Amino acid sequence: MMTMNIERFVSKGKGNGLRALREIKAGEAIHSCEPYSFCIAKDFLKTACHSCLKRGESLSRCSQCKTARYCSVQCQKQAWPDHKRECKCLKRLQPRIPTDSVRLLTRIIFKLLSQSESDQEELYSIAEHQSHLADMSEEKKEGLGHLCTTLQVYLGEENGDLSQLPPGLDPISLLARVTCNCFSISDGELQDVGVGLYLSMSLLNHDCQPNCVMISEGKRLTLRAVRLIRPCEEVQYTYFLKRRLSSFLIELLKESQALLHRYTDVVPDRNIYVLRLLDLSMDACISLDDYKTALEYGNRALETYKLYYSDPHPSRAVELLRVGKLQHYMGRLEEAQGSFTQAYDIMKVTHGTDHVLTNEVRRKLSECQAELGQV
Repeated sequence: MMTMNIERFVSKGKGNGLRALREIKAGEAIHSCEPYSFCIAKDFLKTACHSCLKRGESLSRCSQCKTARYCSVQCQKQAWPDHKRECKCLKRLQPRIPTDSVRLLTRIIFKLLSQSESDQEELYSIAEHQSHLADMSEEKKEGLGHLCTTLQVYLGEENGDLSQLPPGLDPISLLARVTCNCFSISDGELQDVGVGLYLSMSLLNHDCQPNCVMISEGKRLTLRAVRLIRPCEEVQYTYFLKRRLSSFLIELLKESQALLHRYTDVVPDRNIYVLRLLDLSMDACISLDDYKTALEYGNRALETYKLYYSDPHPSRAVELLRVGKLQHYMGRLEEAQGSFTQAYDIMKVTHGTDHVLTNEVRRKLSECQAELGQV
């Protein structure tokens, strides 16, 4: 149920938007919701619970489709209503796995067919979402057509039910709506472990100087204010830079380091592409247990994060936490304490004091203080 902190309105020059109904203070939760529908990202199918998104290497596998995985019997039971018809599709297509967008669309279709009124309490229904088909290039429309062909193969015998979809919600229109309006579902370190459709969240407009941030905890998304938002002020957020690792870590690191070395005197670290290379190199080094080099890249990246992510911003807090962990592991306790303190000060606002990641930072900070003899 939508809380009474925000309402839908028409934002001048932007179309639909969300605005505050009352004064909202920095650090306050504005709105929190579960997805209308979601799916696990392809790269995390084997390591994330398909119900709560908890990560693990020894998850129980669905005995039928051999694809869905769960951390507990309870999670498997909770996921069954959404997985029941999907299970047959996955089993039929083994060992191939469709793209995230096709799997998400299939779940949305099954939900529409079984619960056509399920989004009636939302500020923004699926039917009201814009597809932007008329504005798309022929190339993009052709791409949607290919995805719809994959969808038909994936659905198999379930294709006959598509005629029962609500008027105006044919597969290609739905796919266009999904690709324009879905949100990545991130873990604590902002890796995309899933993708979901959050109906009312789709009303949010982008701003480079946002007044709120979006935080994932499991599959639940929460909007939190990062500064004072006055009554009738539009609620806006900005998009995160996402990091996705290649499975060929050594090759990735070699190429990234070569590029960083080649352009070190030409392109500064504040360049957005250099920042992405620094992040990729740091991730690769951590995966390869080269923590010293990872810390070097992390410290370089932090300087640029200050430019692109003004405080308080969750991306900078997560980067400070990552750097702090490396400093702590290497025995650089005073530096680690500084990084954890900065991360905690940001996360109190962006994540809230009860978030699992905020608690982790608080715990790491206490460990550093104990080791330094300050507590």
